[in-house]
Amino acid sequence: MNTTPKEDVVLSVIPLSCLQDEPVLIGVSGLKPNQDVTLQASAIEDQGVHYMSYAHYRADENGEVDVDKMESLGGQYEGIFPMGLIGSLVPAPPHYRYVRFIKRVVEKPLLVTISVHNGHLSAEKLCSSEVTELLSCVAHERHYMAPGVKRIPVQYGEVRGTLFLPPGDGPFPAVIDMFGTLGGLIEYRSAQLASRGFASFALAIFNYEGLPKVVEDFDIAYFEEAVKFLLQHDKVLDYGVGVIGNSKAGDLAASLATFIPSVAACVTINSFFAPANFGLRVKDRFYPPFKYETLLAKFADAGYAFVQSCIPEQKFLQKRMLPLEESSAAFLFVVSAADRDVNSEVQAQCARQRLSSHDYKQDYKVESYPGAGHLLDPPYSPHCYASFEHSYMAAICWGGTAKYQAIAQVKAWKDIKRFFLYHLKEKWHFNNDAKSPTMPGKSQL
Repeated sequence: MNTTPKEDVVLSVIPLSCLQDEPVLIGVSGLKPNQDVTLQASAIEDQGVHYMSYAHYRADENGEVDVDKMESLGGQYEGIFPMGLIGSLVPAPPHYRYVRFIKRVVEKPLLVTISVHNGHLSAEKLCSSEVTELLSCVAHERHYMAPGVKRIPVQYGEVRGTLFLPPGDGPFPAVIDMFGTLGGLIEYRSAQLASRGFASFALAIFNYEGLPKVVEDFDIAYFEEAVKFLLQHDKVLDYGVGVIGNSKAGDLAASLATFIPSVAACVTINSFFAPANFGLRVKDRFYPPFKYETLLAKFADAGYAFVQSCIPEQKFLQKRMLPLEESSAAFLFVVSAADRDVNSEVQAQCARQRLSSHDYKQDYKVESYPGAGHLLDPPYSPHCYASFEHSYMAAICWGGTAKYQAIAQVKAWKDIKRFFLYHLKEKWHFNNDAKSPTMPGKSQL
């Protein structure tokens, strides 16, 4: 095996270091005219799993490949997909296939090695000792925390989490960020929100540092305490806080917006709007959970048995829906049109109809993204079609395709940041006849 790069072949990745939500330009020069090559991306995530992606290209008559403009002829994706090598990262052979990529250590960048090989190669060949000659390779860093972002562990009464503060004096618009049934503390979205000018509180809700390992019901008092902590922080604007949550954390986010007056803006991502699987206590009132059944369904495109949800009829869910009309928050319902876990588009439309029927005075909107699956993360997060869940001892199908997921991630991230920036900062200045504020880094939002 020849692993020495060819001096006349130049692989460029611009920039070599960037934030995770930023795109890169990838190109190759110095090849033979019409030469077949394989571009590969390779990374080791924080728990030691090797991830890879690859695509087949053919150089033009000048011996060049421009990933931004040229079509992939095969590999993990086909067609023009400029960020395909990053967005299509999956566990490499022989690692277990159904694993979800989660950045656990946000202080350290994701190190991605991008390489170009002669010929059109398979994933197995790329991972074997018989891989053909390496033509060139480049080390690329993708950061989850911008320079100057502060990561502050939080223990406030019963509340546990991590506060991320942007660089500068502030005060900043503030967001509570939650993940659902994963448990523990997930920080990668909060780190990226702080990198874009928001004070973001990654809130743990169970199975973390003194919190219950297994939850039966949620109590709104825990979330009220988290909101109180955030609003009294001297780096936080006091116009109200935002909340964001996906899946189970989405109905929790809607619950905070409904029952905590200080919540001014709420983003739900592919969620129900009734307490799913876990009940909710609001002072002396209890909102019982609805339980949805699951079944094993074999998908021909995967050759594996996936868990598929059996969702109750919409009339049933509408009766159990949270009283969203009691909220004073603005709502953004983010929906993936190819979600195969939750019928999230129908759920969001039901929530919108409920608000409309009550002549709701605040802003509310449904944003739907074609071809995207359930796990809609910030831009260029590797697409996960399915991942193993120990509670089912099987893989759950999330849906979507890498290309449409990447497109949706970029669009949704812009929509979410604009929504929070307006409802947590800008509109208050406008209402006070103040000059529109110039936020640090606003041009990047």
